[in-house]
Amino acid sequence: MPTTIYLLRHGETLFNKQHKTQGWCDSPLTELGIEQARLAGQTYARKGITVDAAYSSSSERCCDTLELMSEAAWGEKIAYERLKALKELNFGAFEGKDQFLEPHDENFSKYYVRFGGEDFDQATLRIERCLLELVERHPGQRILCCTHGGISIQFFMRWREHALIEKPFFENCASYVYEFEKGIFTCTESFPAS
Repeated sequence: MPTTIYLLRHGETLFNKQHKTQGWCDSPLTELGIEQARLAGQTYARKGITVDAAYSSSSERCCDTLELMSEAAWGEKIAYERLKALKELNFGAFEGKDQFLEPHDENFSKYYVRFGGEDFDQATLRIERCLLELVERHPGQRILCCTHGGISIQFFMRWREHALIEKPFFENCASYVYEFEKGIFTCTESFPAS
């Protein structure tokens, strides 16, 4: 029996709204982000999704999203564990800077290392190891992980050849559903908070 993982991106934050690079630095959810988190919960309730375990990035924006989302989905804040391994990519000295300063070329994935940031391949390995540990803890169960946009994109790209969908939703509070079986993560569905 496969293990199901729901990767939930956090709601819109102040830095998202201001178009600032936001990795390991944090900013609070906006009013829209709060509404998105509640809508995500309503979407889970409408789809009849329940979970056996919940985890969140240690970033406040993810913890707040998970608490708001779970209250809207199941009528109370779900118990969860905070994991640093679920944190966003680390952009080093680019943290908090305007997004227009980011590079957009073929060396993008390793660009931030020279500024004290993280190699995207290293970040992808970090999230993969984390999810493999959670699968070992909860075989055959349903796991909810509130994480970040960059991490969600990198993980999808890592397992893209096994995905059953062409292109997932990447906006705030979108969810990505993975089935893990026989060593393979298969993205079976993606849906927005609506």
